Amino acid sequence: MDYVNILWIIPFVFSIHELEEWNILKWYKTYYRNLPASTNVSIRIHIVVLALTSFLLTGVALAFHGTFLFSAIVVFMSAFVLLNFLQHVIWTAQLKVYSPGLVTAVICLMAVAAVNVILITSGRVDTPFYLLVFLIIPALMATLRVKGEMTKEVRSVHEFFIKVEKTLRIVWPGNTRNSQDR
Repeated sequence: MDYVNILWIIPFVFSIHELEEWNILKWYKTYYRNLPASTNVSIRIHIVVLALTSFLLTGVALAFHGTFLFSAIVVFMSAFVLLNFLQHVIWTAQLKVYSPGLVTAVICLMAVAAVNVILITSGRVDTPFYLLVFLIIPALMATLRVKGEMTKEVRSVHEFFIKVEKTLRIVWPGNTRNSQDR
């Protein structure tokens, strides 16, 4: 078994998870208040960038296999998946409605757990790096505190991708259709 290249499972399942959220804007508008001016386009840019970033991080980790950077990236990506899964569970419980992405977040978490077990048992990841997982606690606490709103951090990510969309429209102004309709 190739204990290292099994890491590619993480960005693959994470990308599938992100695609489940492709049309999440309508859900946001139904269940959230105080939303930023996100559009379908800005959200989809966000989704594509996150998915591509997960593949890029995996490539960097594999390029530095056997170093602390490999372990740090594996643990960071795993902690991010764990945080995202727990956020979906919290949103579903708080709002008493299905949070788009919950099913694939469960699948993603199971796949990431399996990859981590394989990497740990084969000695490929330095286990002290798993202390980094505790860094998700503030984000979890913020998610628990707000109900029916985005956390500051999630909101700032949305605002960033709204700016990205506006910048892209300046650079490539050819399409004037309302991005809310796409």
